[in-house]
Amino acid sequence: MAPFTGSSATDQGPQPPPRGPDPSGHDLATVPQDELFERFKLAVSLSPVPALLVGPEGRIAMTNAALDQLFLYPDRALIGQNVEQLVPLSSQARHPILREAFNRRPIRREMGQGREVYGQRADGSFVPVEIGLSPVPLGGRTMVFTTVVDISERRLGERRLREALDAAATAMVMVAPDGTIELVNSAACALLGGVSAELVGRNVDSFVPTEFRVQHAVYRQSYVNASRPRAMTEGRDLHVVGLDGRRTPVHIALTPIDGVGGQRIMATLVDLSQIMAQERELEERNAHLSALNEELTQFAYSASHDLRAPLATIAGLLELCLEDLAEGETQECTRNITEALKTSRRNIRKVEQVLTLARAGLDPMPPEPVDLTEAATAIWDDLTCDGLAKPAFCIVSDGPADYITERQTLLTAIENLLSNACRFQDPTKESPWVELRLRHAPERLELSVSDNGIGIPKQDQARVFELFRRSGKSTGHGLGLTLVQKHVRRLRGSIRLDSSPEGTCFTLTLPLRRVS
Repeated sequence: MAPFTGSSATDQGPQPPPRGPDPSGHDLATVPQDELFERFKLAVSLSPVPALLVGPEGRIAMTNAALDQLFLYPDRALIGQNVEQLVPLSSQARHPILREAFNRRPIRREMGQGREVYGQRADGSFVPVEIGLSPVPLGGRTMVFTTVVDISERRLGERRLREALDAAATAMVMVAPDGTIELVNSAACALLGGVSAELVGRNVDSFVPTEFRVQHAVYRQSYVNASRPRAMTEGRDLHVVGLDGRRTPVHIALTPIDGVGGQRIMATLVDLSQIMAQERELEERNAHLSALNEELTQFAYSASHDLRAPLATIAGLLELCLEDLAEGETQECTRNITEALKTSRRNIRKVEQVLTLARAGLDPMPPEPVDLTEAATAIWDDLTCDGLAKPAFCIVSDGPADYITERQTLLTAIENLLSNACRFQDPTKESPWVELRLRHAPERLELSVSDNGIGIPKQDQARVFELFRRSGKSTGHGLGLTLVQKHVRRLRGSIRLDSSPEGTCFTLTLPLRRVS
């Protein structure tokens, strides 16, 4: 960048020749040009800031000690030199063109505000500067009174401020009163999906969800009119939408900052995605613990009733055996022992089912690909239906049935549902059938098992997933549907029951990922 002329400026219009009295009372228009020139040279030498006087041809007519020191030249060594000597080598070729343009329309201007401007020192190093240009008409010639301010310390302070902001873990955005973003840190770039150059200059309203932008513009202006430090997330869910379209929940705090150029608003944004995910995980864990507690309560209640009766039966049979042995009735004793063995074995299987249910969901199982059509067909082929003839079976799918899931967890649930549909046939219906239907959606599977069996009475439907809950015609232990529900919850899905005398349908909604 050329430090002594340029197109980025504050235009204050052409300046008239010096007029009016000088401090001694003389009219400057009547002062001889040589004397007037000497006075300007004196003004340059007495200036407290680095300054120089440059002729229209670009020759330096005068410098002060402050400028010589800034550019590391000996006193008065620059007088008579071309001003391009102070311009970085990369800009020297075009600087004369800019200087000539300035001479055609000399106006007071300031350079270096809002852009990078450098001067080149005698040792070849560069110094960031802000430059002021003031045309001075002297006898038909226009000299240029130039001030040069070293802004190295300011740039260092700005760099330290930016480094401090970038070190912050939270996103920070500085906004002008009109909503224009003036400064962002690294965390804000990551949150808003862009680099600093893409974000600075945009209106902050553009990062508000579309449905709230009109209201946000009103709220923003109201805050500017009565600004005070405050949090925006007061009973509201706030989101920002990045340049990449990603919508992120955030907490926002606003702080007004008074400084050069007027008031600014510093917005601090905290990404709540991880916090909300942790809250959801905690809620799921609490729900899981509540479910386990409910299962334990049901088991304790059912064990006190369902297991007490068979144990009492076994104890009674053994007492009869003792009496029979005492009387020599071995045949009757054998029959009672046989009955006791049947009762104990039946309840051993029941306890094993309870242990299976208790272990379900505890052991980690890696997800793997599974073809649900093929797996369900194999399950159906292996079912015995308690000696009944198998109903007609069909699988209906609206697309490929390959999914990534915990294979055994899902297949165990399907097996229990198909087994129930097979066993609870309606003997009054001529053509029993069972249907497995797969409905696909992005990141989700809806799986339903339907039949035209006897159905589940309405008064029992609310309790079918409870431990040991059996229908009047069931010969099982009442654990199958409880196990199904537990496996579905493990897969983070839900299960729904629809039943009537015409048949029953269990629908599983599962967040499964399809095999790509």
